Amino acid sequence: MPAWSARVGLLLAAEALHRGDFPSALRELDAAPAAAIGLEPYRQILFARALEGAGRLPDALAAWRAAWETEEAYASRSAAGRGFAQALARQGAAGDAAAVLGRVAALTAADAVTVAPDRIRLSLAAGDRPSAVSAARDLVLAGVEPPAAPAFARALVKDQIAALSPADRGRLGRSLATGGSAARGIHLLRQDAPSAWPAEDRGANLLALSRALLHESDARGAEAVAAAIAEDGTPADFDARLLRADFELTAVRRRRSGAFTDGDPLLPAARKPFLALSAPPAPLSVRIGARERLIRLAAEIGRFDEGLEQARGLTADSPGSTVGFEPLWKLAWDRYRGADFRAARQHFESLAAVYRDVPRGRRLVYWRARCLAREGRGAEAVPLFESLATGEPPDVYALFARRRVPDYRLRRPVALADPSRETAAFRRTDELLRLRFFEEAAAEARLLPATRGRDLRIAEADFALGRFAPAAAAVKRAFPEIGTAEEAKVPDGWRRFYYPIEVGGFLASEARQFRLDPAILRGLVRQESVFDPAARSRAGALGLTQLMPETAKSLAKSVLRVRYRRAFLYDPSVNARLGAAYLRGLFDRFSNNPLWALAAYNGGPTRMARVLRENAGLPDDEVFESHPAFETRDYVRRVMLFSGSYRELYP
Repeated sequence: MPAWSARVGLLLAAEALHRGDFPSALRELDAAPAAAIGLEPYRQILFARALEGAGRLPDALAAWRAAWETEEAYASRSAAGRGFAQALARQGAAGDAAAVLGRVAALTAADAVTVAPDRIRLSLAAGDRPSAVSAARDLVLAGVEPPAAPAFARALVKDQIAALSPADRGRLGRSLATGGSAARGIHLLRQDAPSAWPAEDRGANLLALSRALLHESDARGAEAVAAAIAEDGTPADFDARLLRADFELTAVRRRRSGAFTDGDPLLPAARKPFLALSAPPAPLSVRIGARERLIRLAAEIGRFDEGLEQARGLTADSPGSTVGFEPLWKLAWDRYRGADFRAARQHFESLAAVYRDVPRGRRLVYWRARCLAREGRGAEAVPLFESLATGEPPDVYALFARRRVPDYRLRRPVALADPSRETAAFRRTDELLRLRFFEEAAAEARLLPATRGRDLRIAEADFALGRFAPAAAAVKRAFPEIGTAEEAKVPDGWRRFYYPIEVGGFLASEARQFRLDPAILRGLVRQESVFDPAARSRAGALGLTQLMPETAKSLAKSVLRVRYRRAFLYDPSVNARLGAAYLRGLFDRFSNNPLWALAAYNGGPTRMARVLRENAGLPDDEVFESHPAFETRDYVRRVMLFSGSYRELYP
């Protein structure tokens, strides 16, 4: 009963707070201590907020203090500290508030950045300049520049940038260079001679500088910096060796002006540094990179067995890796296209023994079956086609296989066990989920050791908060079968976290208006943006359907009957209408074939038209595999499978 009383009290109090009914919230919270369900600190936070709303500031201060100073470990401690500091500041205790924020800043680097502006303001008000300087330094080390800081903090931030030691400047430059701010990272890393950095940072800083220069298209500068990295056996040293090997390979290619051929006298020298890095003591990431390059070189000269041997070593080092698959697949596919079906089948079988993930495995089984049929061994091919035809949801290989064995029987696979049962480790997270305190539940779950149960709780909380991409990633970690033709094994409730759906059915409405299957449009949106209306690609595509502004502009007049505005692409319903109109045009252009329309959506209609022209008369499956862009083929596979899931989960 104490546990249920606490749950009821917290639920009713949260609802009363939402309505602004502070007296009711206080009554519920006063009557239901939450220690019985492990949420007493969270009750104290709600209590403090309700007291503030009721104007009882001294009592609120005591509640904030209790939530902050509890010995109990919990994820929202920093929120309690911020609330406590704000309450102290309202009472005129700026120095005490700044001191509390200093303790909050010590919790995590993220907390330090979050509280830094308030800490600076309060410290300056209290005349505590050292504390303000410390907070400004936190901002600087997070990469914040003066224009991005509050006006009252800009001078301090500027002073702290000028006061950085070479060691701190190097670490900050490295962080920026590897975190997507290449130009800023280069600027900082070039301010000091490498000898001014601590010895333990030197290699990593130079490596970051070299990669940033390469990102900024300064290959010559990048090569010169990489050459200066000492060979001392550190991870940075091995990464630099791989980078230098890439530079050497580029130089060799430049000298010979073209692809390598078997027996090329320059090939051994090009391969040698990669061979040296493909085994210990090179770190795993470097070994994988070296083997991937060796696979590509072997494929370039047509040596399938040599490349396959490197692939075996790569997947032995990194089980489940798919690195290197495509170049070897292309060699097998070339054998098929050359009508050497026996050799192609042997290649497909060899690849299936190395790359064991579900999507590639099904692709290889399908083409092994097609080879058997072309070899006149149709009876052996039928069971393979039947095994693929039962894929649920159907991927493209299930759809292709069903054409060849139309009398297949669909069998529901044995369901996987649900690993989300409650245990003591998840107690607090489960209570927060039960009470719909999703932000707090997500934070608590992320503090737990990595397990399937933890990932499923993260998925549930993030999904409820509308954070669909991290929710999908979390449920995929828990159930690797999701997103494959073996997905039907997963309980439908968890699958839905991987497949969000629009509010109000506007995608279905737009699909019907443009004579599209709603499941296809939803699958496309799931692949393009994971239902994030503010999504933006590196290429500049925007919104749910990831339309390029030029494409949207050309459609606006005919579809919307109004002049184009960029804001249209961030409006979910308008973006969906434009995306559906564009997709309808591609269906019309490519004979209503969803494979070709989706490939054109991703890779461009001109390229798709060329693929059809160059492969005229071939069956659909061969035309599909003949598209030169792996990314486009993978895109079509995903959208078709996602469409099947939407059709099943949301009939």
